[in-house]
This record gives sequence, C-alpha cells and structure tokens, in this order.
Amino acid sequence: MTEDTRSFKRRLRDHLRPVILTLDRMGISPLGVSILGLAITAWSGLVVGGGHLFWGGVVFVLGSAFDMLDGDLARLQGTVSARGAFLDSCFDRLGEAFLLAGLTWYFATTGPAPDAWPLVLIVAVVAGSLTTSYVRARAEGVGETCFVGWLQRTERVILLTAALLLGRWAVTPMLVLLAVATLATTVQRMVHVAAKLPGPDPDGRGGDS
Repeated sequence: MTEDTRSFKRRLRDHLRPVILTLDRMGISPLGVSILGLAITAWSGLVVGGGHLFWGGVVFVLGSAFDMLDGDLARLQGTVSARGAFLDSCFDRLGEAFLLAGLTWYFATTGPAPDAWPLVLIVAVVAGSLTTSYVRARAEGVGETCFVGWLQRTERVILLTAALLLGRWAVTPMLVLLAVATLATTVQRMVHVAAKLPGPDPDGRGGDS
C-alpha cells in the first residue's frame, strides 16, 4: 500500500470516528459491522446487475466504508482477534465478488448486442484479485511476509467505484486497467516472495498446495 493510500485511509478514519463511537454506544459488535458491510456490498451487485451503475457505485462505497469501521471498533472495544481479521478478509473478497458478479450480469444482459470483452476482462480481474491475495497468504504460510503491491484492495475499490459513478463508457477501460494491474501485482508479489525463499531442496522434498 502506498503512503498516499495510507494517508487517505487515516484521514477517512478520523472523519469516521464519530460513527465508530456511535456504533459502540449502540452495542454493535465489530462482527456485526462486517456482516452489515458484506450485505450492503452484495446489494450493490444486485443494483449494478439491474443496470444502475451509478447507484450501484454509491451502494458499493457505502458497503466498503464498513471495512474501515470494524477494525477501529474492535480496537475501541478491546476485541481485536485473529478470527475477526480472518473473517474481515474473507468478507472483503466476497464483497468484491458480488460486485463483479453484478457487472457480469449487466454486460451479459444489457446493451444492443452481447459484449464479450468486458466479460473476459472481469474474469481476468477476478483471477488477479484472487491470486494477489493468495500469494500473500501462501507467503505467510511458508513463514514470509508480503506487503508489496502496485494495486491492492483499497486501490481496486476506489478505481472500480469511480468507473461505476462515471458510467458504462468508463467501466470497460477501467476493467482493462484493473486486469493488467492486478495480474502484474500477482507477478510482482511472486517475484518478491520467491527471492526471499531458499533454493532447491537437496533432499528432494518439495511441496504443493
């Protein structure tokens, strides 16, 4: 994550602090916030699939904002846990999947003629998004860290939301950018982690997922 992105998230969290305090006073748990955020992002996929790109983008922004609330709420309530972090990451990926599924439905059913290119690009974005996360998780599984990445989730959310708000004309070019950038980030992470791992095993032992 770039320094600009971290700075942006810090400023946004400062503005959201009153919301976090209100949620705490209402007795809402961080898990409840995460589930609500997932439900809202799932709804954004339905809105986009129905042909309402702008409003789908608005709903997706709202759902994604909850990703910045649950962690701070957990810290405020003293309930930070590995389980919460695990579920939060899973919900993030599911939220993206719901939105991309909505876009798939939109391009498959809307327009004067079927448009295959956006569908191919969406598959590439999904592949890039999943493998970007997988490489980091696999690195941690073999005892390494992997925090590098040209295009991580925050950047993907911002760019995809911007395209939805601008309209159909902006979505396909943005999918091209996201497809190339996410797959490039996967390769970047693979090279980064592989360079830190030991070479061939003299005993001939290897592993596979």
